[in-house]
Parts: sequence; structure tokens; C-alpha cells
Amino acid sequence: MKLDEITKAFDLDKVQTYPIDKWNPPLSGDIDIRITKVGRWIHEGGEIKRKTLVRLFASLVKQEGDEFFLVTPVEKWKITVEDTALHVISLVGESETGVGAVLSNGQVELLDGDSEIALTKLDGNDIPVITTAQGLPARFLRSAYYQLLEMGELTESGFSMRSGQNLIAFPL
Repeated sequence: MKLDEITKAFDLDKVQTYPIDKWNPPLSGDIDIRITKVGRWIHEGGEIKRKTLVRLFASLVKQEGDEFFLVTPVEKWKITVEDTALHVISLVGESETGVGAVLSNGQVELLDGDSEIALTKLDGNDIPVITTAQGLPARFLRSAYYQLLEMGELTESGFSMRSGQNLIAFPL
């Protein structure tokens, strides 16, 4: 299967949300796509460098149990995910007006009172992860992690930051 076959039906120039929770096609098979723990998409041994294509594929990822799939209304391809399928690539906004987490699928998740940031171990380091509206965890990439640290402060109970009227805290 060629990547071009998946992308034909989608507009690569737009950031879109797809109703993947409603798409339940039968399994089409495995596709040699791997998402690395640092957010790189690898196809047949080579990195996919087109950001629009990576953004599209990231918006088509569905998790079922411990397995991940690229889904369309008529196809479902099993992929390999080393850590998380989505990644926080940067933070936008100001703490006074609200902070958004820009995801690898192009969506922006507002960090608000419902946002949960958890720390998980990766290569011996605690790395923050949020759960997205898509239901998938998204690990902060290094640059976004440093932005998060700059926006917040250490307290007795852990780390906290403001996003608009909300205080988001997580234990260290």
C-alpha cells in the first residue's frame, strides 16, 4: 500500500478533525509506519518529512487497547507506536489569557481546569503527558517541555501554572 492512497481523500492544507470514533472499518492489515518516542514518523525505514502529511496521519490515529491504527471511513491499518501517537510540539498563548498545547495533528488543546498533566518516565526522565480531546495521550516534546517549565513554578506540592483563570498543578 502506498501513502498516496491514504491521502487522496483528504485536504492536506487544512487542519481538520475527523470523526474517527465513528469509523469502524475492518482491519486492512499492517502498514510499515512507526511513530518514534520523539515524534518522528517512519515509513519503510525512511522518515516522513512532509509536515502536512504527518499532521494528517496524526489526526487519523485511533487506539484500541494497546494497539494503534490509521483509520479512514473504509480502511484500518495497524501501525507501531513506540510511546505516544500524539506529541505536544509547542505551547501558544499567555498564562493570563489561556495557554494552548499545539499537537502533532495540528489541533490546539486548551490547557484549562479539566486538563490533566501527568508525569511519566521515558528513558529515566519524567516527561509531562496530557490526554487530548481525541482520547489519546500526547507527550511533550523537549521544546514544549521547556516552554511549560518557563510558564510555571515549583511549589511545595509540585509544579503549577496558570492558564487563563485556571491553575493547573501536577505533583513531581
